[in-house]
Amino acid sequence: MKKIRVYSLQLVLCILLFCAQSLLASEDEYLSSTEITAISAVSFTLGAAGLWAIDFDSSRSPVISGPAPWEESIQRFLGGRYYPGKTNWLDHSFGSAITPIVMGGFLLGADISWPRNERAKDVWQDMFLYGTGLLATKGITGITKGFFARPRPMVALEPELYNRNNNHDYSEDRVSFFSGHTSSAFFSTAFLNMRIRQVMRQEMTASDYNAWNWLPPTVLFGWASYVGYSRIDAYKHYITDVIFGALAGWLMAEIFYHFGDSIEKPQDSSSKGRILFKIGFSF
Repeated sequence: MKKIRVYSLQLVLCILLFCAQSLLASEDEYLSSTEITAISAVSFTLGAAGLWAIDFDSSRSPVISGPAPWEESIQRFLGGRYYPGKTNWLDHSFGSAITPIVMGGFLLGADISWPRNERAKDVWQDMFLYGTGLLATKGITGITKGFFARPRPMVALEPELYNRNNNHDYSEDRVSFFSGHTSSAFFSTAFLNMRIRQVMRQEMTASDYNAWNWLPPTVLFGWASYVGYSRIDAYKHYITDVIFGALAGWLMAEIFYHFGDSIEKPQDSSSKGRILFKIGFSF
């Protein structure tokens, strides 16, 4: 039920963004109404398919049944000792939404920093692509989880301790590959990183940009990596689940960001200067 509520909220948000973007779309927009409709249809379809695929019964056999020996060693090293009920502050349904919500707010701030009255176009387009891209990422993650049905580390590595907990959810405990928290975190941070760096290129001098362009990816991907580590620490995912989740989220961000990045804004040298603190506010 928690997954259904989360997906339903995302669907409602994407529908609202679709309607707003469709109403505002015109010939000079980056996305046409046809493109908006196609992107929405694909994202909604993937989201629905992921929600359906992730629920399966106990008669199914997993495609990946357990860890490789080296995965177990890394799991023990990074995850430490497992005990029934082990968790952390990101280990829940809302935990997977924290990063996309926060990064979405920062994305809004980065869009508002655009000069020359370009704000409305960028805000609506970015919010639309961010929302639909996140939904598509969730959908692909759910499809992959449902197909591989890989038991979580706590199930495969600590069956006796796991069985002491009577609050089992068969489907939820066999969705290890790949990490949904990680794919969502890397999608949202990668999308935001590309927007911030484009804002920096537009508004900063070349020397200032070269001096500070390391900061956004370091902070953003550092946080996303911590999200991935938290999943290993909670014994919910192996390191391979986290790596593939990160790759999937990053790839989806690249795809959806560049759907709307087809027009480069003209540069105005008179507006450039030392405005790092204005950009920094969007971090």
